[in-house]
Amino acid sequence: MAEDVDIIGAVLALLKADAPVAAVVGARVFGSELPKDEAASMPRPAIVVKPSGGLSNAQGSDVQHDTQRFDLVAYGATPNGADALRTKCRRALTDCKRRVIEGALIHWIGVAGGFSAGRDRHAGWPYAFQSFQIYFALKEV
Repeated sequence: MAEDVDIIGAVLALLKADAPVAAVVGARVFGSELPKDEAASMPRPAIVVKPSGGLSNAQGSDVQHDTQRFDLVAYGATPNGADALRTKCRRALTDCKRRVIEGALIHWIGVAGGFSAGRDRHAGWPYAFQSFQIYFALKEV
């Protein structure tokens, strides 16, 4: 029987595999939060992807698909660097159409709102932030 997909893991794999994103961050693409050992090297380019709730587009149906909202935080050495990374990530994400990544069938990823920018409240690192919505099959393919 097929397993439930790890949709955040699939998004991380998508970003790591995108050449323009990988050229900036290398392997510094993380789920939920920055690892503690990464903090010693900040500020530098890094990405954090975390689920953020939201309404399901499949609500009330029996379809074996769902939507998930997630937030992307792009860190950079400067505010402009963080926003340039966010822009590269947006392109990589929204270009994904009906593709299997890490066993997850992703139908589309769309922008779920405008972007914002700021500095990490604890350490002052520059970041740029944007939310996305992803539509995917619930079971691995």
